[in-house]
Amino acid sequence: MNFEPQKFFIGLIDFFSVLMPGAMLAYLGKDWAAAQFGLGNGFPLNSAETGAVFFFASYLLGHIVFLLSSSLDDLVYDQLRAGSEWKQISNRLAKGKTLSGKWLRRVSASSWLFGKNADTAVMQVQRIKARSLHKLEAEESINAFQWSKTRLTKELPEGLLAVNRFEADSKFFRSFVVVLGLLALFYAFQGRWWSVVCFVGMAPALWRYIDLRFKSTQQAYWFVITLEAMKAESPSRIVRSDGITHAGGVVFKGQGDGLEFLLVEASKERSQWVLPKGHIEPGETPRESAVREVREETGHWARVVSWITDDRLSGEQNAPLVQWFLMELVEEETEWPPENRQFTWLSLSEAKIKATFPETVVLLEKARSGIEKMNASAVPKR
Repeated sequence: MNFEPQKFFIGLIDFFSVLMPGAMLAYLGKDWAAAQFGLGNGFPLNSAETGAVFFFASYLLGHIVFLLSSSLDDLVYDQLRAGSEWKQISNRLAKGKTLSGKWLRRVSASSWLFGKNADTAVMQVQRIKARSLHKLEAEESINAFQWSKTRLTKELPEGLLAVNRFEADSKFFRSFVVVLGLLALFYAFQGRWWSVVCFVGMAPALWRYIDLRFKSTQQAYWFVITLEAMKAESPSRIVRSDGITHAGGVVFKGQGDGLEFLLVEASKERSQWVLPKGHIEPGETPRESAVREVREETGHWARVVSWITDDRLSGEQNAPLVQWFLMELVEEETEWPPENRQFTWLSLSEAKIKATFPETVVLLEKARSGIEKMNASAVPKR
């Protein structure tokens, strides 16, 4: 049996991420516990029996702290990551919800927390995962991070060790946040100023936990992307069973006489004016693709209101099949769109005149009907 120092080191970090927080609580709480049980001068630490009890208490408390700290993944880390652009697309706008608060999106996009383009790697891995699991129809059976780690187990064990090291370190600081919080409450109850020190110390510990957890996921994604790039052949598209290859949206804003629709320049022929649309990437639903394409082509955020139709771009039988959605503007971008294309807001009559293709005019009329139905259903019945 070969001794592997890296695996031993990671196992040691995992062990101490449980034991050390528990030992800190056990040591600082031993005098209080002794007073509660009437032991006078506290527990002595110079006997083997007491050492065994102390070790057991440390390990037990460590696991309790570890269990409590795991809630930070959902309550803190996932909530901060929920403000990212990809999460806004997949978890909110594609499902008809509005955007998260601006403060959350700004924090999630800040360079000091997750850095710029924090979603680029996970979006690529989502597509790679979807292509790999498509034949099994199991694209949603496992999340991108766990799938990446599973793949690294088989194809790049050395890479998995690097990921596990970041993850183990993040677990230690995650537990340390809880320990500091418990100590802050304990000292505050006793009226001691150490409570302030513990409370202030929670901020850098929490920051370090978030940083290490993010690095562990990014490292896993980077390894998988590199492995995929090294493959001789890698299909770039998935053939959906319904034949739909593209998704797009008829985006509107305002109401009544102020109702306007969004048209953009075509990507290849800039003299043509069309509706925003694009390829459905692997791992995306058509709804997500429609939200993403509107964002990329115009810079605007729009939510999916309802499905309009599935239609081909032209009358030809082999033309791409597009799933179209009625979409409502949520937030208008003032900066230039990522794809550097012109766009314009027009009334229905003006949009029908400016639209280059007759298919666009038909979609605009269907969108108007959809808006009328939506408004009628919103009127309370007497």
